[in-house]
Amino acid sequence: MRHAHLPAALLLLALVPLHTCAQRVNATFIGNCAFRIGLEDWTLFTDFPYQPGYSGYDTYEMPADIAGVRGTALITHGHLDHFDSSRFATTRLDLIAPFLSEGEQAEALSALEARGIYVYPQATAHAEMPHASYIVSIRGRRLYIAGDTEDPAHLLASRDLAVAFVTPWLLRTVHAQGKRIDARAVVVMHHEADMVDSLELPTPCDGCRFIIPRQGEVIELFR
Repeated sequence: MRHAHLPAALLLLALVPLHTCAQRVNATFIGNCAFRIGLEDWTLFTDFPYQPGYSGYDTYEMPADIAGVRGTALITHGHLDHFDSSRFATTRLDLIAPFLSEGEQAEALSALEARGIYVYPQATAHAEMPHASYIVSIRGRRLYIAGDTEDPAHLLASRDLAVAFVTPWLLRTVHAQGKRIDARAVVVMHHEADMVDSLELPTPCDGCRFIIPRQGEVIELFR
């Protein structure tokens, strides 16, 4: 008698799409503020492609498969250590960036929404130029992409973040203000590769994963 309803339960399980149960979302650290985030048949890139070695920051090689990758590049601003238009022209990626027209931006955002990916740009301050930070919602999990902004106000006002991608200087500002980031994981970007082991940064959140990745490191975002 205890197994009378087992066939019905198995049928319900079979009807649940596999990706809702088992699909993992990983981010590969390319360098600077660039990450490659794999989402089944679509890929998100943050601040990629950039000019290798610009201002003494990270060098890298373009991914061998980039010509065939379908995805979207989320660009926070136009400095060359975040975006290189000549390299971008060799890809098939869509573009979301604060220097686009409103129409171009809206079209790219709508295309992502059709895939169940919701991106919310927020103007944030950096170097007196157009700069955006982003909240990205994927299956109800929220990522925060800070970019190079020096002002943590929008980050600190954001709640229930799965992962926040932030710079060392933004972390130090948060610490100096005595504030905490509401995130389950914080990933440090735009650090010099040879300083990973010597970076001394305050843990900015309570009970969170605090990750300072090396180039090429793969991070499982949602645990």
